[in-house]
Amino acid sequence: MDRTLAFQKLAWCSITTWRSTDSTVGGRPRYEPKFRKRASSTTNCPARIRVKLWGDKLLHVELANLDHNHPVSPAMARFLNSYKQLSGPAKRRLRMGGPGAMPVEEPSKMPVDKLGALEELLFGESKNHSFVERGRLKLQPGDSEALRLFFTRMQAKNANFFNVIDLDDEGCVRNVFWADAWSRAMYEYYNDAITLDTSYVVSKHDMPLVTFLGVNHHGQSVLLGCGLLSDETAETYTWLFKAWVACMSGNLPKAIITDQCRGIQSAVAEVVPGVRHRICLHQIMKKAAEQLSGLSEYKAISKALQKAAYDSLTVDEFEGEWSTLITYNGLQGHDWLRSLYECRFSWVPIFLKDAFWAGMSATQRSETITPFFEGYVDLKTSLKQFLGKYEMILQSKYEKEAQADFETFHKQRPPVSKFYMEEQLSKVYTHNMFKKLQDEIEAIMYCHVSLMNGDGPISTFNVKECIFLEDGKRTMSKIFAVTYNTEEKDITCICGGFQFSGILCRHSLSVLKFQQVREVPSQYVLDRWKKDFRQLHVMGRLSSDVVPDNRVDRYDYLSMRCLQLVDSAVLSDKYRLALRLVREVEKFLLNSNTHDDTQPRIKSRIPKVKPNTVTGQNLVNVVTDNGNGGPKGPEVLV
Repeated sequence: MDRTLAFQKLAWCSITTWRSTDSTVGGRPRYEPKFRKRASSTTNCPARIRVKLWGDKLLHVELANLDHNHPVSPAMARFLNSYKQLSGPAKRRLRMGGPGAMPVEEPSKMPVDKLGALEELLFGESKNHSFVERGRLKLQPGDSEALRLFFTRMQAKNANFFNVIDLDDEGCVRNVFWADAWSRAMYEYYNDAITLDTSYVVSKHDMPLVTFLGVNHHGQSVLLGCGLLSDETAETYTWLFKAWVACMSGNLPKAIITDQCRGIQSAVAEVVPGVRHRICLHQIMKKAAEQLSGLSEYKAISKALQKAAYDSLTVDEFEGEWSTLITYNGLQGHDWLRSLYECRFSWVPIFLKDAFWAGMSATQRSETITPFFEGYVDLKTSLKQFLGKYEMILQSKYEKEAQADFETFHKQRPPVSKFYMEEQLSKVYTHNMFKKLQDEIEAIMYCHVSLMNGDGPISTFNVKECIFLEDGKRTMSKIFAVTYNTEEKDITCICGGFQFSGILCRHSLSVLKFQQVREVPSQYVLDRWKKDFRQLHVMGRLSSDVVPDNRVDRYDYLSMRCLQLVDSAVLSDKYRLALRLVREVEKFLLNSNTHDDTQPRIKSRIPKVKPNTVTGQNLVNVVTDNGNGGPKGPEVLV
């Protein structure tokens, strides 16, 4: 670690020590004897510097201790209260890296022979549909020019920006799709459950925008692509899915959630067959209000429909509730309800709880789904207006993720119990997902466990939960069956909460508590919700690089690998180190003395000495000669 980096990291701790009130680390933590004690971020960090003004009118370092006992992330300094209190010029100096700058830490997926298949997927004619008789995209004055300039600007910024336009025989625009470089990079991590949001198209906005969305490890929505559609036909949605799959290099998601639409269902079956398809329950209930509101007994029917969908724990229970709904209200001839029942395997939770959905579709009455661009797009927003603020919107979303990262690594949530399992997961889960676990732990007090069968290693329990109804005053009791295997430490609840969201439900936690199991079994601690999920994903990525035969394919493949390197540098918060490595590798590759079989190596120039304290003198860099007569590999300061 050189002098600049050392003092930059020290600035992180010292600034919070001198200026901040609720985020300091340089002090002794306060321990309160209360059950629900307040979280303290002070860690009694030993890192410090002491300087003194000498007779030469210069500040001289008298003491420097560079060891921290907490994570240091200089790039997150803008979220500290001390940073927020700085003046505008001071913030600009910190961002630009001037005097007093806030510290900045320094220091293959698609075989080439599959590209032709992707081109055929995107541009080849469909076997099942005709693409001739379709509508045209409705554009307002200035929209087409704004779209052209938007694509030009985005491609100039990043060559990995992807866009494709669907034209009819007369050259008029029918549909448009695009995804920026960040969306394409994020899909590599968050492709287990995807949502296609068509709410702007369904509600007839002036801008027919559709979005592909994922969920990051904080539980926040992530944009994975945008489209503009001319209509809602199966042909149009087929084109959209083909464009999106081609954009994502042919990597299919594991599960996808969409609105109830025959065109979408047909497109999913054709383009992504075998992917688990779910119809959004929240959208189903919205349509129920439209389809059933004219019936005389609408309130009773709506209540019965919600009870069948939300409260059924078994298939037989759902079938009985549905039969009662139809026969009691005389709805045997209602076409929409009949079509809804026919596709029940795609929207009723009881048929879907065996798959992981990353918590993306509502399972409770109070849950709603918020569009990604909520608050920025209304019924009358034009395409030109939207594209003008597109980058600003995404930047605000990225800032929210950065804020969540900061809180995850530098703040602690107060405990809600004295269970070790809570302490266990507080160290590994992100801030937001740990909050969801705490909600389940708090609900244990409303659960009563009874052992039903304890024959051998497998035990069956009934967990009786007292549930508060919507008015908050009345309660009802419901019994959930939970099975626990003491040898394998496998636990299964009939509610399917863990399978759906990746967080153990209150019923399973109640049984673990009843069985005096202190730790959550490792198979129920998902990497998906861990603080370092993306780093774990990168390290687990296969490194089976291909060797293309020609220069063009090699250029394409190396470009893709370099983009993955960029993503890794951003995740690890080592921007300046990455820049230095790039410069060194560039020099290494351009050196005429190197050959294809040369083994590059990174060598540290820092002697392995451990002095942390310097007294009575200025700090200086200590650099050792590498001892090499010529450049045999990139050597960088690490």
